[in-house]
Order: sequence, then C-alpha cells, then structure tokens
Amino acid sequence: MDKKKEDDLRDAIAEDFSRGRRPISAESKRSRKARANQMRKLLMLATEEEFVKAMRDAGLDPGSPRFLQVLEIWRGYRP
Repeated sequence: MDKKKEDDLRDAIAEDFSRGRRPISAESKRSRKARANQMRKLLMLATEEEFVKAMRDAGLDPGSPRFLQVLEIWRGYRP
C-alpha cells in the first residue's frame, strides 16, 4: 500500500475512533503536518542569508513586522 493510502486509512480510523468528539479534518491535519515539516527545515538552514532568502521565497515582505518577528525567532533558535 502506498504512503498516501496508508495516511488516508490512518486518518479514517482516527476519525472513526473520535466519534462523539469534535471532528478531525484529515486535510487540515495533513496541512498542519506539512507546515510543521517546512518550518523545521527552515529552522535548520545554516546561515541567516539562506533563511532570509527562503522567507522571501515564501512570500514574506522583508521589513514587515511578521518577517522581523520570524527572523527574531530564527536568531533565538540558532546556537
């Protein structure tokens, strides 16, 4: 069974077990996981120059409050 089918099956089982609780959207769960993986990769970039380029490529405007906030977080994460 390929990875996507396994993930879909796992999501369907999780939704079945969550009956009576707030429904879990498999798509939103997958999207959150993808964003988390993307951020993990960004945090591992070696230089600030690479990180700034990646943030620009992601659509953040350099100098914007959000861009500066993310850059500060990255700087604090670096050893």
